[in-house]
Amino acid sequence: MESPTVMSASLEDQFRGRFYDSTLSKLELAAIDWLDGFYQLEHLLSTRAWTIRLVPGGASPELKFAALVHDAERFFPGGPSGTPDTAFDDPDYLFAHSIRSADIVEAWLREQPDVPESFIRRVRALVMRHEIGGNTEEDILQAADSLSWFDTLDWLAYEWASSGKLPYEKVYAKLDWMLTRIRPTIAMENALGIYRDAMASLEGRNAVAEMDLKDRRRIAGSKKVLLGL
Repeated sequence: MESPTVMSASLEDQFRGRFYDSTLSKLELAAIDWLDGFYQLEHLLSTRAWTIRLVPGGASPELKFAALVHDAERFFPGGPSGTPDTAFDDPDYLFAHSIRSADIVEAWLREQPDVPESFIRRVRALVMRHEIGGNTEEDILQAADSLSWFDTLDWLAYEWASSGKLPYEKVYAKLDWMLTRIRPTIAMENALGIYRDAMASLEGRNAVAEMDLKDRRRIAGSKKVLLGL
């Protein structure tokens, strides 16, 4: 049997540099520094990557940035929370989460040098709509959020259910909701395979069940690992 140190290194190697991207802007890199250590940093980077994939003609800078920071509020204590009885599509939670993220992101952007007012206002609007969609860009962001969830937070779904934090039925409902809310055809074409993989993770039918979930959480929040620094 491999020693825990070897196993940890092997897990880290699977994710090292996965989100290296030479096109990351100075502002995006600053935001990654800001959110370094957030266990959903990998999810945010993946949402940005999916956003780029879903807009063949090129995603706008505002859309890419909003994708990168859309869940920022969860990194900061004091945000809204649900209970085991609260549905994942509960509008009270979704709106409170989206508004708090938009407020926190806007405040951070206003502390950065030379960020145009039009950029700040559009990013805020996108973050406000990332759970419910709306126009074409807002639907893309919502879909990218779902695709990224399947792609990078399957371990969290398994952790919730296997630890007893949430009943399996509720976590199944979360994954189903994330799938059925997707609107763009190009996104749905990409969704079914990774949705099935996420279900396999939830049910303990793949490598996620053998992972050190504490280490997986650390990796998911590590700028150094994810960007291969």
